[in-house]
Amino acid sequence: MIEVQDLKKSFYPPAGELQVLNGINLSIKAGEMVAIMGASGVGKSTLLHILSALDRPTSGSVLYEGTDIFSLNDNAIASFRNSSIGFVFQFHHLLPEFTALENVMMPGLINIGSKGQRVKGSSLEEVKEKAEKL
Repeated sequence: MIEVQDLKKSFYPPAGELQVLNGINLSIKAGEMVAIMGASGVGKSTLLHILSALDRPTSGSVLYEGTDIFSLNDNAIASFRNSSIGFVFQFHHLLPEFTALENVMMPGLINIGSKGQRVKGSSLEEVKEKAEKL
């Protein structure tokens, strides 16, 4: 479950404040599909960047399963993003020396613990099984 509460995002160019998001409230249930649509420049990418923890809001909160991700420190946010968020980019940037399956598996293969061991639940077989489901 994703819960967005009174989300605001402003940028501060030399000309003054540019408010891109103003008071967004949104609830997305597990398994629900949502399309974010609108004209160019209305804040779709900004909203997606905040929902995926790539950027921080000016104010408001984003809760994943009850946890406000922006109350976490940077390391915890990075860990959350690595384990809980999937990214599909508009332009594919595949590594040409790998197959499509290997490219999909790459984030799971990179998931190495601080002592050089695979993080629990990230065996090669499990990574391959998850990638094949995609």
